[in-house]
Amino acid sequence: MKFNEIPGNKDIKDTLRALVDTDNVPHAIMLYGQPGIGKMMTARAFAQYAHCQNRHDGESCGMCPSCRQHQSLNHPDVHFSYPIVKSKANNIVSSLDRIDKWREMMDDSPLMEPERWLEIIDAGNSQPAIHVEEAEFIVRSDSYSSFSSKYKFIIIWLPEKMTVETANKLLKVIEEPSEGTIFILVSNSENDVLPTISSRTRRFNMLPVEEYDLSNYIESKYHLDPESSREAAHLAEGSVAKAVQFATHSGERSEFQELFQNIMRSAFAKKPDVLKKLSDNAAGFGREKLRRFLDYMNRMVRENFIYNIKVPELNAMSAREKAFSSKFSPFIHTGNVEELTAQIESASNHIQRNGNSKLVLFSLFLYIIPLIHKKPE
Repeated sequence: MKFNEIPGNKDIKDTLRALVDTDNVPHAIMLYGQPGIGKMMTARAFAQYAHCQNRHDGESCGMCPSCRQHQSLNHPDVHFSYPIVKSKANNIVSSLDRIDKWREMMDDSPLMEPERWLEIIDAGNSQPAIHVEEAEFIVRSDSYSSFSSKYKFIIIWLPEKMTVETANKLLKVIEEPSEGTIFILVSNSENDVLPTISSRTRRFNMLPVEEYDLSNYIESKYHLDPESSREAAHLAEGSVAKAVQFATHSGERSEFQELFQNIMRSAFAKKPDVLKKLSDNAAGFGREKLRRFLDYMNRMVRENFIYNIKVPELNAMSAREKAFSSKFSPFIHTGNVEELTAQIESASNHIQRNGNSKLVLFSLFLYIIPLIHKKPE
């Protein structure tokens, strides 16, 4: 991973380069910000830059043995720690027991969408955490001498998932690691990281990516035309992960738009038989695509609420979506918006946990009927 492969946050990337160039790397760093903006990519680029044998002009070379090891996720002086679902019956107690799944995640989803991790490890109803056994693995990793480099990196994804017992065991090693050990914490929710951990790091607040940078990134990486790239960047609201999703699923978005509009029209017309057919059809999407559709539904409810209260600068919709919202938005208001979004999120959670898709969707669509007819408060 190289810095120039990551859009946005130029100032932070420049600072990280300078820390390496001046041999002034702190013992612990935390990169934090909203999901999907490239924090883990930045952590990986930083470690690769520090290890590169021929870095120049602010970039790792990408060709030396060290860079090739980074690119294959196999560098001996980089250790990853991440939340898992423990299963003593299956001998899964630390992140090392999920290393194959982790490499799959890093290869397939380098923007590190948490929902994707839940799917890859088949978390079901369980919530992953960084357990106390993981603290023992981290302390042990810190004790190892670096294999081929001056720096040894321990990269912890989602430190907010640490249990209190885990955090307490890591306080000393994060504050005073072995010589050459650098901790990089990558957080989606800095406020949920235990203060005793957060206070021991140098923190960098990574920001949503500017539309211009996102548009250029999408156009270059996915070979979209400029207009489509600008639309994807606008809809993504600063998230690289969302921009990529819009760019790679443009036909899917049109499909979702038509389905959403048919659901809302049928709910308004009180046609449960049509809603039943729509729920049966949508259930055939499969879990991952269905989750994306429910995310789209929730986003469109929010966008229509914003359209209704007339704050256009906050809207992120395509021209076709706005055309529908010009007539539909009055039915999304303070009296129903919170309950609508809660019901859609609940349905998404049930789908994520292997609930019966047809039943979950039909129940959701029926629930929309009274909500959409509810009067504003």
